Amino acid sequence: MNISEKHHLILVTTWYPPRHSVAVNRMLAFAKYIDKTVFDVDVVTLSCDEKLEKDVDLAGVTVHRLPNNVLFRRARFDKPVPYVFHKMKALYNIILSLFVKREFRDWQKRAEEKVAQLLKKYGETTTVITSYEPIEPHLVAIALKKRGFQFHWVADCRDEISSNPSVIRSLRKLYADAELQMLSCADMLTTVSKPILEDFQNKIPSPKPAFLEIRNGYDFEIKDDDSENERFTLSFVGTFYGKIKPDTFFSGLQLFLADNPEAKVKVDLIGVGHTVVVPRELSGVVETFARIPHSDAIERMRTSDGLLLILPKTERKGVYSGKLFEYLGLHKPILAVVDPEDVAAELIQECNAGYIADFDNITSIKKGIETLYQHWKNGDVWVMNEEVIKQHHRREQVMRLNEQIINEFYHL
Repeated sequence: MNISEKHHLILVTTWYPPRHSVAVNRMLAFAKYIDKTVFDVDVVTLSCDEKLEKDVDLAGVTVHRLPNNVLFRRARFDKPVPYVFHKMKALYNIILSLFVKREFRDWQKRAEEKVAQLLKKYGETTTVITSYEPIEPHLVAIALKKRGFQFHWVADCRDEISSNPSVIRSLRKLYADAELQMLSCADMLTTVSKPILEDFQNKIPSPKPAFLEIRNGYDFEIKDDDSENERFTLSFVGTFYGKIKPDTFFSGLQLFLADNPEAKVKVDLIGVGHTVVVPRELSGVVETFARIPHSDAIERMRTSDGLLLILPKTERKGVYSGKLFEYLGLHKPILAVVDPEDVAAELIQECNAGYIADFDNITSIKKGIETLYQHWKNGDVWVMNEEVIKQHHRREQVMRLNEQIINEFYHL
């Protein structure tokens, strides 16, 4: 590709390091893997902690951090706290949402002006990527379109918008209006799975934007692990919240242990802290741990014998869970306690990466534990579909986005 002059890309998001979340990982991957031979990249994001921000690897981009001056902020769950405090923080957030409808309103105004400055500097061939949630990055692009700015707009949506069950009733009209405007004037819409993509496609009779599925992924290189554990070690990394609970898994584990009292099994729940109560009967088998740095979590998973995924059945379809892609990249067999009819189960089956146990079927969960345990006990090799797994490195997913932007907007 011969390019005499670089183009410009602006990523607008409230999620960027040093914050920690799956959303941060997605945004960092966008900034990190967009082709720097084609684009100079600016990130317009939220200022959160000046001391930590100084140590952040900027991934070869220019970062503009803007404050959000509000009196009340949502409680964060980035540090381990006792179970009671965790519940109190969750209750505080629910109450706050009744009074503070738009937490990032102040940041939105600042971001709009910053992006406007960059657009005046870079010109109308600039590409702007905004990422939901929250809704404010999309509102920045909508406001700039109304002001007459010309730019290529990619609206990235990690979840549904107006049909997202987590959106409170008082905000549904705002979200529905913003969604309609987004679908009317965005040039491309990206999201994390086909069911969510179809949710957006069904909302507009004659789709204007190009629609593209850009899945989440893992962001490390695959390497062999030769560690040996004296007990079969099954690890879960993440948090339990809402309907995502280990209750049916605990029941399946108790059934397995009742039939296999001599089995050497250990279950590590990493990152859950005090948010889960382990049955007394499993106290010598299941251990909970507080949140640890992401790099340490990867190593804990790498030295496990199996990895546990828990996703309940819901009316929403299309939720993979960010941890699934890291599980795949680690090449450890997965015990997936999930909806057998949703995308997570489909991907695991496509990759031949583990055992699918119906979230509501305790006997199925018991069978899954038995399957992984016998595989470990016999020293068998679990042969996975390497090619499909490699496609889910974040680099590969962002390359698809990069190519689509170049083809759609610049015809290079």
